Amino acid sequence: MQCAICKRGDVKPAAVEAELKVGGDHLLVLVDAEVCVECGEAYYSTKTMRYLEHVREAFEQKVLTPTSIGQVYQVS
Repeated sequence: MQCAICKRGDVKPAAVEAELKVGGDHLLVLVDAEVCVECGEAYYSTKTMRYLEHVREAFEQKVLTPTSIGQVYQVS
């Protein structure tokens, strides 16, 4: 498959970190995707999208407590 964004790269299976923003929080979720070898655009399957929605909902409902891996800083 050719990338729909850059129109140059082939798309290959890869494990990626999908970032979910929930309010001021950011969740990094390791998922499978199809990724363009040229521009890095990631394409997610319906199954993966449903999983990401489930993770977001579980986090919002405080059912999921992810591990903290660092700090986020804002510079004005």
